[in-house]
Amino acid sequence: MTGADAEAGPGAPRVEHRDRRRILYLSKHFGFPLGGIRIAHHHVAMLVRNGFDARILLIDENRDAHFDGAVPTDSMVPSFALRPTDLMVIPEPWGSHIRQLSRHPVRRYVFCQNHFYAFHGLGDAAGYAEAGIDTVFCCSEVISDFLTTVMGLERAPIIHNAIDHAVFKPAVKRRQIAVMPRKMKIEARFIAGCFRRRYPELADIPWVEIEGRPEAEVAEILGTSAVFLALGRIEGFGLPPIEAMASGCLVVGFTGDGGRSFATPQNGLWCEPEDWIGCTDLLAQAIREYDADGGRPRVDDGIRTASAFTLERMERELVEFWQAEIAR
Repeated sequence: MTGADAEAGPGAPRVEHRDRRRILYLSKHFGFPLGGIRIAHHHVAMLVRNGFDARILLIDENRDAHFDGAVPTDSMVPSFALRPTDLMVIPEPWGSHIRQLSRHPVRRYVFCQNHFYAFHGLGDAAGYAEAGIDTVFCCSEVISDFLTTVMGLERAPIIHNAIDHAVFKPAVKRRQIAVMPRKMKIEARFIAGCFRRRYPELADIPWVEIEGRPEAEVAEILGTSAVFLALGRIEGFGLPPIEAMASGCLVVGFTGDGGRSFATPQNGLWCEPEDWIGCTDLLAQAIREYDADGGRPRVDDGIRTASAFTLERMERELVEFWQAEIAR
């Protein structure tokens, strides 16, 4: 869900005895919008809409201003009490919470949004069963395959990630390159510099950085950009390329591994992780494809790929998963 250094340990929660089952997604405020936190908020909003008692459970009292304020939210303050019937959802890297909650009579889940952080959460435990985790669910085929083949789980249910297609959609395009450099700042600077050196005839093309912006602004930039440079690194899935595809961008760059769930030669120009110069050349190819015919048919295939990642599918899979979990 977040980086391996994301957690911060709360005091031990009290236990309260009541009957109704609550679904509690542990979270915190990071000071900037994170895709994994947005997905957790989507889950809670959808569950509430379908009659579940679900909420975000913040590990401190800092509310996250980047996401839907209408989502039910509690804080793990001294007055908050766990119930034995609670279903606790813990981000995969939060080892101290996994260990702490193993001492409480609640059912514990890990929502794994990035398999690269799994061992940060497990610590010295040999596996999820030893760590006291009942079920691990995830958001992509790449993660599910890791959990079953490497971690030895019998099952790793997938609640597919989704984007809001009413927000991310094509607009009138400009001859510009959109980029989110947060995870690959060194690579972003190298590729931009190399691009201008190798292709001086394209050096005047604007690069628009997307950093810490609200979702509506991100969507506006993607919708009007001809090309999106995907700088995915150690991803469990990678939402930005899907947002860019839905916005009609010609996508160039790196899958971050998790993007293997959706990346094909037909929907993007994809590079090997350390092939920064090759990425530069593919950026130039993308501009030429855009100049020739708007980037079709690659852009059209990207839109088709993104069309599968709907909020409706996420909601259907989510409700089915939690109905089954509550019933058992």
